[in-house]
Amino acid sequence: MKKLSIALILLSFLGFNAQADVSVGLKLSYADMTADGSETQNSGALVDQPERSANFEVASLFAEKSFELGFVDLALGLEAIPFTAEVDVLGGSTGFNATISIGNLVTAYVQPKLISAGDASFYVKAGYATADLEISNISRQATSSATTDTASTDAAQTRDLEGPMYGVGVQIEMGNFVDSIRIEATRHDFDQITYTNSNNKKLTAESYMDTYSIGLVKSF
Repeated sequence: MKKLSIALILLSFLGFNAQADVSVGLKLSYADMTADGSETQNSGALVDQPERSANFEVASLFAEKSFELGFVDLALGLEAIPFTAEVDVLGGSTGFNATISIGNLVTAYVQPKLISAGDASFYVKAGYATADLEISNISRQATSSATTDTASTDAAQTRDLEGPMYGVGVQIEMGNFVDSIRIEATRHDFDQITYTNSNNKKLTAESYMDTYSIGLVKSF
């Protein structure tokens, strides 16, 4: 529902001016996702977990509509990763092993162009994103511990991720197969999530994701 709301709001902006330029494109990104938090262990102790990072590659699609607003050119855009990418496999001695994946990442954004020099232009961007965090292949704690823990019966879980996005980039006009290419860096700051398994072991985490991308743009 949140992703649908973002898309509908953006599409209403895109239909505001039929004379505005429309661009579509493909981005190939190297992503680094970092998280830290706390975990309730089998003993009942609450333990702060150190920061962990995972790297992965991902592709996304985007569509934009550009407007000339006097002294600045402004683009409104929607970017989507329509599939799931595995982030990391967690494993440890405290009883929480799982595969972590992120999927269905949708970002609505505004992108003002700040400086142009020849065929190159510098821009910034800011927006809001939603995604699915999938927790699967949960193992350990499948049997009771030596204390009073009951057996875990966990199945795959999905948690909502959402939060602001901001970034910078350079667009270079090409005029060949594609009209321009982009080199871009962004950060997604996601809100805190919590996960509690069936025998009350709780994991709390905050995360952010940095991406470094090359984009191919076609304008109409």
